[in-house]
Amino acid sequence: MTTDYDPFSSEAMQDPHPLYRQLRAEGCPHFVEKRKAWAITLYDDLRKASLNAGWLDFTAGQTPSQLMLGEPVPHTFMTMNFPHNRKWRGLLEPFYSAAGVEREVPRLKQLIDDEFARLRGRETFDVYHDFANRVMCINAGYNLGLSREDAVAARDLIDRMILNRVPGQEGASTQDSQAAAGELGLLLHQHVQRMRSDADCGGPHGRVLRDAEIDGVRLDDNDLLAYLFSLLVVGSETTPMAVAGTLYYLARDPAQKAQVLADNALAMAAFREPCRYDQPTNMLARRAACDFELNGARIAAGDNLLFVYASANRDERRFENADTFDMNRSNPGDLSFGTGAHFCLGAALAQTSARLMLERLLAAISDYEVIEEQCQRAYGEHLNGFIEMVIRPVWKAAPPSP
Repeated sequence: MTTDYDPFSSEAMQDPHPLYRQLRAEGCPHFVEKRKAWAITLYDDLRKASLNAGWLDFTAGQTPSQLMLGEPVPHTFMTMNFPHNRKWRGLLEPFYSAAGVEREVPRLKQLIDDEFARLRGRETFDVYHDFANRVMCINAGYNLGLSREDAVAARDLIDRMILNRVPGQEGASTQDSQAAAGELGLLLHQHVQRMRSDADCGGPHGRVLRDAEIDGVRLDDNDLLAYLFSLLVVGSETTPMAVAGTLYYLARDPAQKAQVLADNALAMAAFREPCRYDQPTNMLARRAACDFELNGARIAAGDNLLFVYASANRDERRFENADTFDMNRSNPGDLSFGTGAHFCLGAALAQTSARLMLERLLAAISDYEVIEEQCQRAYGEHLNGFIEMVIRPVWKAAPPSP
């Protein structure tokens, strides 16, 4: 029986995994007639499509709402095809390489210490909002030359646009979402003007983009604003979701939680498993650039494509006990950061930042419990994970002052 699947249905946006199991059982890409889209849910199918860049057109958008609801598509390297993608992405790659991220570790540690100091001693705190999200949005703002205050304000507006959905909402369609988009546009427009008038303004990443010229093309104000928006978004939501998920799922398995509390060096292994098990980037969208066949599906040029990473990462054909959270699993190769030409630029930064945040938190506590009634998951088709995840920590004694 063909599965009744629509990525914008309430069922899919609340908990898509039962649907994904049904879609994987069909054994090939599933065509969503209403959306003129193919849902690619099997690991091997998604990996094959990702590695055949000539099949894919990235210019129609990277989120389902851009591709299928007609929401605006920011013009950045994220929505460019080869070779333009490589040229513009290449401007920022030195910052996001393993060596580039390692150079930033002292600054990241200080940022994490500063933010964690606000939380120490509290009876409860929200791992997503009060800690990980703040760290990552302040870091993204620093790279673009935004003050801490403006970075946090921008992230709050992004949450209102993207994450604060109500049941039945498709895309950024509410009045509050539209109002937040207008406020964010003004905040970023003002920052672009500061970057134009002050050569030192813009942060290390923003200045490179502002001053770049590729094939005779320089970014105009709208393009620069699009980069600011996109880099703030991708730099500050999925990593915090996975950090929150790490603590949530460890709390559900006392043995694994005890392992990590006893040895904080396991924080990285603990973080990678929720990236697979509860993949924050539920799906990304592409468009078929040509006719091609994928595992029995005859896909036509112009068809929409849904790369459902959250399903591929639980593909029973690829991962043993795929629906079990197991930080000790030894089967690498998950698609948490994608693969192919549009592999996540920030993968090294995400993993390093997550490790540092988790190590800092775990070193300060001897135990914790999750307050389930104060946890909330994102409601939407694009992102997947906790946007509120409150814990009650058991604090260790504070170290003596030097």
